[in-house]
Amino acid sequence: MKKILPALCALFIATQHMPAADATSWWESWKADLRATWASDDYAVMIPFNTYHSRATYDAERIKGFNEMPWGLGLERHYTDELRNRHSLYVLAFAESYSHVQPTLGYTWEKSLFLNGSRTARIGVGFNAMITARQKNNYLPFPGATPTLSVNYRFLSVQTTWVPYLGRNDGNVFLTMLKISI
Repeated sequence: MKKILPALCALFIATQHMPAADATSWWESWKADLRATWASDDYAVMIPFNTYHSRATYDAERIKGFNEMPWGLGLERHYTDELRNRHSLYVLAFAESYSHVQPTLGYTWEKSLFLNGSRTARIGVGFNAMITARQKNNYLPFPGATPTLSVNYRFLSVQTTWVPYLGRNDGNVFLTMLKISI
């Protein structure tokens, strides 16, 4: 069940973006959103500030050796569609669990739940699709997909993404960052 739950969560989040029409319409809609994001003049600076490794997943000795302060920097270009969902393209580099630089290029989609009438405060739930590389894999690029959760107020956002449980001493990691729209 532990391995199925992340897949079901990702599937649920992904289907929230799909219109009722067929897959071709969904693909065309997604490409239009991607083009609009690329053409957007809205940017945010991304500052990762915390990595949490689940204490139930990792051995205590391993936890002691991990870096949980992933300082780095990224730049995001974002677009809000007519349904008020947020689409982002980003580039990010940060210090991963072993303190090596981890470059990442990705796309994030979040469904917005507004907390006030003026729409200045929102919670975002979505997914992140990326290509990243790690030193332990000789910096060979590999794809990934993770769920996201964010809390947003005006131009500030705190976003967390979760790397699902992949087995003992692997996965079940939360990466949190501050985003400042510029």
